[in-house]
Amino acid sequence: YLGRSACVQCGECVGFACPSNSKNGSHNTMLPRAFATGKCVMLTGTQVTSLAVDPAGKVSGVIVRTLVDGVLEEKLIRARRVVLAAGAIETARLLLNSRSAHHPNGIGNHSDQVGRHLQGHLYPAAYGRMSGDIQDNRGPGVSIATCDFNHGNPGIVGGGMLANEFVVLPIIFWNKPRPEGVPAWGAANKQYMRHAYRQACQITGPVQEIPQATARVTLSKTRDQMGMPVAKLSGTVHPESYRTAEFMRQKAMAWLQAAGATELWGQSYATLPLRLTGGQHQAGTCRMGDDPQTSVADKWGRVHGHENLFICDGSLHVTNGGFNPVLTIMALAWRNAQAIA
Repeated sequence: YLGRSACVQCGECVGFACPSNSKNGSHNTMLPRAFATGKCVMLTGTQVTSLAVDPAGKVSGVIVRTLVDGVLEEKLIRARRVVLAAGAIETARLLLNSRSAHHPNGIGNHSDQVGRHLQGHLYPAAYGRMSGDIQDNRGPGVSIATCDFNHGNPGIVGGGMLANEFVVLPIIFWNKPRPEGVPAWGAANKQYMRHAYRQACQITGPVQEIPQATARVTLSKTRDQMGMPVAKLSGTVHPESYRTAEFMRQKAMAWLQAAGATELWGQSYATLPLRLTGGQHQAGTCRMGDDPQTSVADKWGRVHGHENLFICDGSLHVTNGGFNPVLTIMALAWRNAQAIA
């Protein structure tokens, strides 16, 4: 595709640059095309710390800071339109830090919605060991999946897809849950790794969490090297989402057993303490909607009350769904671009 070769299934997909340049990334898709227009400039070592507003309170650009030989420098970059795509945590952090006389609680936060409903994904998983080698670690990652449990599960709120795990390197496999009685080191662990790595399969999936207003991003008193308050995360996942996660884990166990696994194991959610999951798949802190009292942006990602300020990341998600959110983020970004253009 566009001069790049097909995947060679080397299994180095996670955490490494693709040796054949087959894996899509911004570095070999969107950025080269943007640079080719001559209208795109990338600033490195630079951080946007707040949005600038004119005397009427309208967004007029961004304030950026950079460290030059240990000295902090700040400047204003003016813009007719500003698009935020920093992720649910950093976009909320930036809006909250953009306080002024016109926006004492931060831009877009007149109804105290910026930063609320932070979501991620609980990822229940089951592990099964087959009687022979299956090499589940071949690239490019997920190759078997089902959507049977995404909706309509009796007695359960939400659900999600189930699939075999992304390519798992040996060190990652070692760090995952092990069958009862297998130690973390020593001869017994080496024997387990020597055979189980080639024979094991992991079935996992993201749970569509129930959003909670108490799961949120606020500003900490601690500041980063640019002098900007760091993000503070608080709240937990809704308890009902843990029930859904355990339901999904049991379905994954049944799948592996039906596939012929001779040994099954995994971490039960029935006894795990509640926690926050707004990390890997962060979403929901600037949710879109029609009512400015209950949402931050409209259906086009335009921040309520600001005709020239847009959001194009996962913070728009009302819920995070039962799938990895990247394709939804991309689809919304393309759609919102129509309104911006």
